Amino acid sequence: MLGELIEWLEQQDGAKVVPHGFGEPHSYRGYYEDVAFDPAENVTFASMLKHAKSALGATFSGYKGGDYTMHEYTDCWVAEYGTSNGDKIGPTIKALWLATAA
Repeated sequence: MLGELIEWLEQQDGAKVVPHGFGEPHSYRGYYEDVAFDPAENVTFASMLKHAKSALGATFSGYKGGDYTMHEYTDCWVAEYGTSNGDKIGPTIKALWLATAA
C-alpha cells in the first residue's frame, strides 16, 4: 500500500542507488484505482520516495477513462503506462531493492 511504501522508503538511506527501481506515478492499467510507477534504472531511494509522495492524494486518469485518487491504502505496482503486466510492490521487491542497492 502507498502509505506503507512511503514509510518504508523514509527508513532507507536516500543516497543509495537501486539498479531497477521506479519513477513517475500513474494509474495502473490492471486496476485503475491502483497506482503504478514507471520502471526506472539507477535511481536513489530518495528519488523513489519523492515519486511515491507525489502520488499520495493525486488523481490520475484511467487508461480507458475515469479519474482515480490515490490514498494511503492504494496498492502499488511497477509498470509502464498502459500495460497491465506489472509487478506488485511488496516484501519481495523491497528485499530485492535492499539487496541490490549500492
